[in-house]
Amino acid sequence: MTDFKQGTKNYEIFNTNAPYSNSYQGNAPRWLFVCSAGLLRSPTGATVAAFHGINARSCGSNFNYALIPCSPNLILWADRIIFVNQDNFDQLDLNYVGHYDLLKTIEQKAIVLSIEDEYEYMSPELQHLFNEQLFNK
Repeated sequence: MTDFKQGTKNYEIFNTNAPYSNSYQGNAPRWLFVCSAGLLRSPTGATVAAFHGINARSCGSNFNYALIPCSPNLILWADRIIFVNQDNFDQLDLNYVGHYDLLKTIEQKAIVLSIEDEYEYMSPELQHLFNEQLFNK
């Protein structure tokens, strides 16, 4: 379980204080892509989604080594949360044990794909999987 106490690295990032409906972001759907570290799969998914007109961001479910951890601000910002696989959904579920409102929000917004951690950033195979599983292309 992740430590959220004051003085820890997660304390500030997990305070919800962002303007979620920001007029500068336009009206495109907001999708959050989640993989383990937020370095390869989820940024590729966000880039593919952007090609389809989606306002997309990426982050990681493993708070110990994610470049950008999946914070409540990101969860509340997103219209949809795209987990690249079940393991990433389960990891985030464990990270937020006891945060019932947030867990309910995650479950309502979640789409869980089936993409394993074996691809490089923007590899053609990975782009194809996102297009196939999200956009039927």
